[in-house]
Amino acid sequence: MAHIYHGSDDLILTDVQKQDFPSGLSRIDATYKCRTTRADDLAPLLAAGNRLPEYPAYIIRSNPTRETGQDGFTTFRSSSFSSTGTGITTSTPAVFGAIVSNISVPFLIYYLSGAIGSPTLPFSVLSDTITRTFTLASNISVTTLALPTETLNYKIVSSMENFDTLIGGGTFTSYTYSLTTRTVNYTPFDRNNIFTKIAIVNVNRSTYGGVDEVQCTWGYDFANAGLILVQTA
Repeated sequence: MAHIYHGSDDLILTDVQKQDFPSGLSRIDATYKCRTTRADDLAPLLAAGNRLPEYPAYIIRSNPTRETGQDGFTTFRSSSFSSTGTGITTSTPAVFGAIVSNISVPFLIYYLSGAIGSPTLPFSVLSDTITRTFTLASNISVTTLALPTETLNYKIVSSMENFDTLIGGGTFTSYTYSLTTRTVNYTPFDRNNIFTKIAIVNVNRSTYGGVDEVQCTWGYDFANAGLILVQTA
């Protein structure tokens, strides 16, 4: 027996499945049906980059799958994404880690005698890192984010005998510097406070339409570290 359908000629939402992730990313998998005779006209509504009908906060990531049935209807399945909040918030979890870095640090040493030394010394440093996973709008750079408020520490794990021989005793006032800053630290010199600058050391970023999921790691900026020592006694 033939059946006559008197319903809508538009897309009909038949199923919605929603999932929220710890990063703040939110996903909706939606299933739509329509008359097969209207499928070609309605398919562009579910194209990648469009906002999901009925859920305009969600942006479609990829073109939908399409299945034409024998009952005169076509089924579309679409995945779209939004965010429950962008950027780092107080609820964004922090994961501490550690890394060993082998680096070379440039020095300038001003002695009371008037001599100036400019060695570059190797270090092996064990240092903390902090990683957070969160969402950002696709047009926002991670460089706009504030640095972590948590305290990071480091420990020099290589031998410092060559350093002790180099400075030859005496009292030094130390000035740490980077490409943009120069800050007095400690008097006398403390080798455990050579490095002070924190920066982004790694970023993994995946885009989901209008929102990106970002995993960002911060740690010590060894690449732009250096030290000026001024002998005072």
